[in-house]
Amino acid sequence: MRILITGGTGFIGRHLVPLMNQHQLMLIGKQKVSFDQSNLQYLNADLTVPEKWKKQVINFSPNACIHLAWSGLPDYSLSKCSKNFGINMQLLDLLIKTECKRIFIPGTCWEYGDLQGEVGEVDLPGTTNLFASFKTSVRLIGEWLTNSKPIGLVWGRIFFVYGDGQRPDSLIPSCYQSFMCGNKPEIRAPNCVNDFIHVSDVAKAILALIETPAISGIFNIGSGKPTKVVDVCEIIANSLNTKNLLPEFENATNTSELWANTSLIRKVTNWRPQYTIQTGIEKTLNDLQSK
Repeated sequence: MRILITGGTGFIGRHLVPLMNQHQLMLIGKQKVSFDQSNLQYLNADLTVPEKWKKQVINFSPNACIHLAWSGLPDYSLSKCSKNFGINMQLLDLLIKTECKRIFIPGTCWEYGDLQGEVGEVDLPGTTNLFASFKTSVRLIGEWLTNSKPIGLVWGRIFFVYGDGQRPDSLIPSCYQSFMCGNKPEIRAPNCVNDFIHVSDVAKAILALIETPAISGIFNIGSGKPTKVVDVCEIIANSLNTKNLLPEFENATNTSELWANTSLIRKVTNWRPQYTIQTGIEKTLNDLQSK
């Protein structure tokens, strides 16, 4: 397939693109490209300036698109979300005009709002934050735009992804840095229960979804396993032999529990996560130590 990818040099994209040697790729991005792949053409352009990329995309005539880009994270402000919303609408409009047949867009597990426990794609969301509300708006408008056309819009609700390339202030990199400096990490919500999934598994899930013909709709992308934040911290401490630096969590309260029901994506694509929380953290620590 000819696949257009935005955000290909970002956290998830850097793990996804090397898996796609069997496809002809066009990447749009602002960062320096380090991929050495003959099947890839890179368009250095800002998505907010459509005159820099629209003509090239039309000429490329993609069969599919993986639209990972959402600029400015972790800025979830109204102005940043509004800007990204406009970019999404412009790109969707162009993809429909070029008769692109498959479109993958990542959502977020925050779309489930204040629901607790295991959640599935058919569950009605609770109260959501601003970022999740904008993501939901993109999905709903995208579904409306593609409803009467031969286009498969695939929406991947990604849960708590981690791994090589994650922001330094994220849970695992920040814990690692604290332990290596001989400090106790600051953990705000140790008893929160999340669904942690390694970025390599997320990349493979996206590839499985875009390569599966005649599908559309919402798909959870998670490990399907609930894990406490404190357990993640303990795995890191055990791996680094720094258990003496673990903070005390006796008085901590549990503020949320959220993990994915992954039966739908497993049924449709046969995808399964390859990393457990233990092996995934060990892989992440090895990557951090090799830098």
